[in-house]
Amino acid sequence: MHNQFHTGFLTILICLLTLINAIPLNAESESPINKTERMIVVIGAGGLEEYEQQFDRWSKRWKQIAAHKQAELTVIGESVDARHSDLELITRELQHQTSETTATWIILIGHGTFDGKTARFNLRGPDLTADQLCQSCDAIKHPLAILNCFSSSGPFLNALSADNRVIISATKNGHEFYFSHFGNFLSEASSQPEADLDHDGQVSLLEAYLAACRETNAYYQEKGELATEHALLDDNADQRGTRGDQFQGLNRLPDSHSATVTLPDGHRAHQFTLFATQPITQVSGEQKLKRDKLELQILALKQRKAKFSSSDEYYQKLEPLMLQLAHVYRRIDLKQQQVIFDPMVVPINAKKTGR
Repeated sequence: MHNQFHTGFLTILICLLTLINAIPLNAESESPINKTERMIVVIGAGGLEEYEQQFDRWSKRWKQIAAHKQAELTVIGESVDARHSDLELITRELQHQTSETTATWIILIGHGTFDGKTARFNLRGPDLTADQLCQSCDAIKHPLAILNCFSSSGPFLNALSADNRVIISATKNGHEFYFSHFGNFLSEASSQPEADLDHDGQVSLLEAYLAACRETNAYYQEKGELATEHALLDDNADQRGTRGDQFQGLNRLPDSHSATVTLPDGHRAHQFTLFATQPITQVSGEQKLKRDKLELQILALKQRKAKFSSSDEYYQKLEPLMLQLAHVYRRIDLKQQQVIFDPMVVPINAKKTGR
């Protein structure tokens, strides 16, 4: 029985690997018709013209990314609404949700302040605090990415950290109050082929974050100055965040001081596709959500492997998850195959059915 179990499991793994090799792991979720992802770009108060010009360039890049992703785009801060402040517009936009949305991106571009207790994102009119943004985001149950591209944004990571979220802050705390260049490099990452570390034809949010961290450090080194900003990424809800130099490739380096009950940072961020550098397989939003959930469950199970009393117990837990994941990929694969109903018309490589 023991040998039969492992033989069967090995067969399952071979079938799964065959399917995975045929389809990119981070396949894009949007279709040309249904915009299942939405991006909310908020441009804060620039203050000086030189900053306004920089923020305008950053926002234009995000608009291009949204167009490439065919995502629903909302931009706040480009025009003046006499009826509502920018703060009210942000709140109203986050309250507006549809069941079709599978992921939301919030990109905050501008300046930040910190008085020792409260961090704020500077808007025209009332500023946005971390607690206010957190309250507005609590109703969002699907995957959420919040990119805080402004100075003194560290406290936003601590306040917003939660399950099913990717939080990026341009600084490690509120005391890094000098102008932050990180947002510039993050908006540029999608246009850098070298940002695609795993060479899958896509730049994920994790890969973009790591590229932006490298470019930010290089900026200060070229100027011969000490870096006044240290970006963090949190996607495992532990409120700690991880610096770019704590990754080796796409993997978080082991940390003896961190708890092992949660996955290390980076896995969920890698499931957010920022930009595709080559044609990729289209999958539905529902399939992507299910696949991403299963991938994280499998990774979490592998992390606990040493705690199982026997290898059989571990594989018995792993097998149903692998089967479910294989089924998701199988459905994607079948969707891509051409189905021919006329026996006299058979295109090359088409799969003929018995109907």
